[in-house]
Amino acid sequence: MPKEATGNGNLRPEDVTALRRAVRGPVLEPAVQGYEAECATYNLTCGLRPALVVGATTESDVVEAVRFAARHGLPVAVKSAAHQMVSAAEGGLLITTERMKGIHLDAQERTVRVEAGVRWTEVLPRAAEFGLAPVAGSAPDVGVVGYTLGGGQSPLLGRTHGYAADHVRRLNL
Repeated sequence: MPKEATGNGNLRPEDVTALRRAVRGPVLEPAVQGYEAECATYNLTCGLRPALVVGATTESDVVEAVRFAARHGLPVAVKSAAHQMVSAAEGGLLITTERMKGIHLDAQERTVRVEAGVRWTEVLPRAAEFGLAPVAGSAPDVGVVGYTLGGGQSPLLGRTHGYAADHVRRLNL
């Protein structure tokens, strides 16, 4: 039976140590150096106060973090580029994906596959090398995944090519 989500007081130090061993990225608790920076968002009305933060570096880090949260009855929130609204996950577990920077561009297929932490500033120059222009927004520092999953209305290409979400071929979950 999962524990009640009452914050970090519910977690034993050995639970947190086990999570640290299970993931490659950092596991941060309140009052630890790096916690505030990891929780920071552009939207100052959406303060994040999770019991733990996992700075995911791989897909397996995300899986381990979610499994940990489920075992301990913690709500989960995910933050990519910090532009999106994120549930506060007060007393829960925040997974940050900014370290997940994999980009695979297939010029032949005219596709780009990105990991959850990639921003448009990282994709656009690589796509341009092959004469490709993704259906991106006007703010290139926005995360690709958050923008796309939010619909992705491009002021430049939207009227001709529709929403960025219309062009998604596959999501790895």
